[in-house]
Amino acid sequence: MGSIEIKHLKLIDTIDQVGTLKRAAKKLYLTQSALSHQLRELETRLEIRIFHRVNNQLVFTPAGKAIREASEEVLERMHALEGTIQEIKKDDIRDYIHGYSDEETARLNDQAKSISQILHWDSKWDKESLILEAGCGVGAQTRIIAPLNPESSFVSIDLSSKSLKKAKESIEENNIENVTFKKADIFQLPFKDAHFDHVFLCFVLEHLSRPMDAVKELKRVLKPEGTITLIEGDHGSTYFHPDSENAKKLVEAQVTLQRKKGGNANIGRELYPILYDSGFCDITVSPRQVYVDDSKPELVEGFIKNTFTAMIKGISEEALAQKVVDKNELDAGIQDLYRTAEGGGTFCYTFFKAKAKKA
Repeated sequence: MGSIEIKHLKLIDTIDQVGTLKRAAKKLYLTQSALSHQLRELETRLEIRIFHRVNNQLVFTPAGKAIREASEEVLERMHALEGTIQEIKKDDIRDYIHGYSDEETARLNDQAKSISQILHWDSKWDKESLILEAGCGVGAQTRIIAPLNPESSFVSIDLSSKSLKKAKESIEENNIENVTFKKADIFQLPFKDAHFDHVFLCFVLEHLSRPMDAVKELKRVLKPEGTITLIEGDHGSTYFHPDSENAKKLVEAQVTLQRKKGGNANIGRELYPILYDSGFCDITVSPRQVYVDDSKPELVEGFIKNTFTAMIKGISEEALAQKVVDKNELDAGIQDLYRTAEGGGTFCYTFFKAKAKKA
């Protein structure tokens, strides 16, 4: 007795749905002769008849009906697997360089918490505003900006189902009630024109190969006189003491790998031209420098160790695999980044926060 393949189960399922070989062939994008050949091949393998032909209709034999019933669970699982694969593909559209691990979630939350005052002391909008947070990720920024605006409503979107699940859990754990989540593509937003009072996105454009197209789509759903707020980092602004060539190589490795994926780790310096070329007005860009020495233990732990160095460590395997750095440079560079967190060390990095208005 030969084995049954998935294509055979799909064939049986389709014939059951439509009743004839002609209609089944059309639905499966096959010729009628090819489908007939597959059916004969299957019956030969199994040494049983699956269908009777009655007035050009195919009717299950008792054996065929038993096979059809037994195959239902297999097909359901197969459909679920295909759906999961599509979800993975959609999540990979952003080609997020840092991945979706629990460690990355912790890093994002540490980053958001450690520099929240630097980035978000002015992340406040008019009461009763409807605000779109584009690319909310795991909700690291959401759980900071939403409580700052308790009388406004947020719609937070992301393309990653995994990230959205974690974001919802984070918001629920923190008893934040003015946020709803939606899975959506930033390049094809499921909202009507001029729908939102304000748009906010943080650490998103750096991962996109077409950042200006995303900003133009965000502009579409923004009301006239509505504002957009962008926050991005710039790895080119990184410097530290003691100085280290190996640590610099690791920072540049991050830039290189992100560029290969279509992103730009130095996009902070480009926010003004992106907004200008997208047709926004009243553009202001504010550098937000993070300076750390051992008199700021919360930043030593939260930013140098748990955010920046953790980020660099997170791309280690890929950097080695692509031979952007070698193992000795990697180990020495990470050690030197940790050294900046020790007594006498200093670390500087600049984020850029841009605000603009839709005319």
